[in-house]
Amino acid sequence: MAFFSKGKEAENIPDVTTEPEIKKTSSKTSSFSAATEISKNITVEGNISGTDSIKIEGKLIGNIEVNNVTIGKNGSVKGTIRAQKISIAGRVEGEITCNDLNISQTGYVSNKIHSNIVILSGEILGEVLAETSINVTPTGKIQTNSLTSKRVTVNGTVEGKVTAAELLEVGSNGLVNGEISVKNIKTDEGGRVIGSMAMYTAPTTKTVAQKNPEIIEATIEED
Repeated sequence: MAFFSKGKEAENIPDVTTEPEIKKTSSKTSSFSAATEISKNITVEGNISGTDSIKIEGKLIGNIEVNNVTIGKNGSVKGTIRAQKISIAGRVEGEITCNDLNISQTGYVSNKIHSNIVILSGEILGEVLAETSINVTPTGKIQTNSLTSKRVTVNGTVEGKVTAAELLEVGSNGLVNGEISVKNIKTDEGGRVIGSMAMYTAPTTKTVAQKNPEIIEATIEED
């Protein structure tokens, strides 16, 4: 058996420590092409864009532009959101633009909403434009200075200015209180409608008459 001792040359070799490289980026916008999640107790500052989906259980301060957004019960967003489909169980402070919006019982949204279809079981404080329909379930609450849709179904509480281009339907648990403009209204037994009511009239587009070019007669004299 052989024994090896540490020589002088080995004693003079300094220790080398390798540190991992940290990459820094100056961009404030992160792009994603796959599903992304912001976990609970995580805070992200900056804008997010991509072609897939994002789930937020933590806190995001910034704007979002993706296909699908899910905000969990503990999640919050302070910024604008643009997506095809948005589901909210947490809190959003900012404008929302989407095709389908579902706000669950624990969800809260303030600012402006522009969507095709809205289902509300939580709370909205702000303006709402639902192109096709909005359904306020028994736990849903809206305080607004403008709620506009073709079909408005209320089984919860709506306070403010309401415009229903086709039908306002108030269920047995529903309450609508405010300035109301409707084409047709249906109220179930127990449903309440309080405030002023007017017949809805579709906005007219003004056509500007084109003026014919003015003809000026002139005589040119030759020398």
